[in-house]
Amino acid sequence: MSESTNTGTSPSLTADFVQSLRMEILAGTRTPGERVPLEGLRQAYGISLSPIREGLSRLVAEGLLIPVGQRGYRVAPVSLEEFIDIKTLRVDLELKALRESIRHGDESWDLSLMAALQRLRNFEQKRWLADEVDAWEERHHAFHSTLIGACQSPILIQFCKTLHDMGDRYRRVFLKAHEPDRDVTQEHLAMYQAAVDRNADVACDILRNHIERTGMNVLAVMRERADR
Repeated sequence: MSESTNTGTSPSLTADFVQSLRMEILAGTRTPGERVPLEGLRQAYGISLSPIREGLSRLVAEGLLIPVGQRGYRVAPVSLEEFIDIKTLRVDLELKALRESIRHGDESWDLSLMAALQRLRNFEQKRWLADEVDAWEERHHAFHSTLIGACQSPILIQFCKTLHDMGDRYRRVFLKAHEPDRDVTQEHLAMYQAAVDRNADVACDILRNHIERTGMNVLAVMRERADR
């Protein structure tokens, strides 16, 4: 794909670039603190600087990049303090969104949630394969998004998505060498059942434990590395 054929700033062009770079950061392919040069991106993606700049601005707003100087960017650094803040906010906001989603959810939401859970379960055996991690992550994210998707607050959903992505970055960077959590499958099923039964207290307790346990695992690895 040559630059001459991609000099515009179409929404789809920028969205595709943002999604690709976002996945590189979340997967840890681009490491915390790594420089992200504009010219390198232009050559790698074969697009002009206009959609690149627009896309980078979006990723800065999501907390995944930080601007350096006039034209430079780096992958956002990581810290214990930031991760604890992310985890705390995720618990507060996702539980609120889940409770509201259960209150407002209708049959259409039930069916969407069932489909999202089944897609995740269909992929369960492949989540252990290194080259299938991204595909499992997409289904995992879709389930959690659907879970809170009926809360009737687009702003709350957007905040939850941003925090979920930021938290996932830490999880994937610091737990990359660890075996996936085997309790996750049962937790997803239990969350689904409580949600469709309209038992908000049980569903929120499961989600809280789900976030907190993963957070404890990430923090343990971060502290272990800091002590080396």
